[in-house]
Amino acid sequence: MKSGSGLDETGMESRRITVYVRSAKKVAGAEEWGEWGYVISPGLRGGYRLIPDYKTHAEVTYENVLPEDQEKFVEMVKAVAPRLGFDVEIIDCARRRGVRIKKFPTLVVDSGKKIEGVVSEEQVESLLARAKLTSSRKQV
Repeated sequence: MKSGSGLDETGMESRRITVYVRSAKKVAGAEEWGEWGYVISPGLRGGYRLIPDYKTHAEVTYENVLPEDQEKFVEMVKAVAPRLGFDVEIIDCARRRGVRIKKFPTLVVDSGKKIEGVVSEEQVESLLARAKLTSSRKQV
C-alpha cells in the first residue's frame, strides 16, 4: 500500500502516536581554519608595503543529543508500537517552535490521550491497547 494513504501493509488503517522529546545541545568539537592575507603599512622610506598576515579562526560545533532517560523511552515506544499497529513520530521540541509541552518525554495517541514522563512498558502497552480498542469500536 502507499505510505501516504493511511493504510498499512495488511490493508488496515494505520494509527499514529507522537512522542515529544527535548534534546540538549552538546559541544561536538571545534573547527579551526586559517587564511593568508596582506596588511598595508607605511614603508620606512616612504610609500607603502605589503606584509603577509596569517589569521586563525575557530568555531565551536554543537550536536543535539537526547538525555539517556528520553532515549530509552523512545526506543521502548519504537519496539512496542508496531506490535499494536501504530506508526511512531518523534518530535524534538528543542528544534521546533510553537510546541507547548511541559514535561518530557510525552506520548500522545492520535485520539488525544497522553502519558507524560518516563513510564513503564506496561503502561505504554495499556494506553495503546485502549486506544486501539476504542478505534475498533468506532469502526463497528
